[in-house]
Amino acid sequence: MKSPNEGSLAIEQQIDAPAKSVAAYIGDFTNAKEWMVGVEGVERLSEDSFRMMLESPVGRLEPEAKILEHGNGLIRWIYVSALEGGGEVTVVPEADGSSCLVSYIGNFTLKSKILNRAARFAGMERFAKRNGERSLLRLKQLMEARRY
Repeated sequence: MKSPNEGSLAIEQQIDAPAKSVAAYIGDFTNAKEWMVGVEGVERLSEDSFRMMLESPVGRLEPEAKILEHGNGLIRWIYVSALEGGGEVTVVPEADGSSCLVSYIGNFTLKSKILNRAARFAGMERFAKRNGERSLLRLKQLMEARRY
């Protein structure tokens, strides 16, 4: 995964819930609709492929994502349609064992050059960063509301 630059973002959130529980929840890509802001639906295409229905500043996008790695507090994927790039979420337990740090790194561009220019003009990066931050806050609220 390349380091954050144009079309990329990196955010993190402290969550007062066990890392194992948070990682299991995130690792089930079908949960994305519950915690990822802007995701309106997720369709499983195969064991390791999903289609996501996303709202964006340039309209509805339906990229397919392929899971490359899943386990030990990490889920990593690439987009195989509509978008280029991918992302990863890592969940690292804190020393106390009852909380964790969740980090998201992602990079993306629209495959269509015309749409990509329109997305930059419409503030896609700012939109993605804001939704990413809101998503991790939503994840924090969901995980901290559960009883372990």
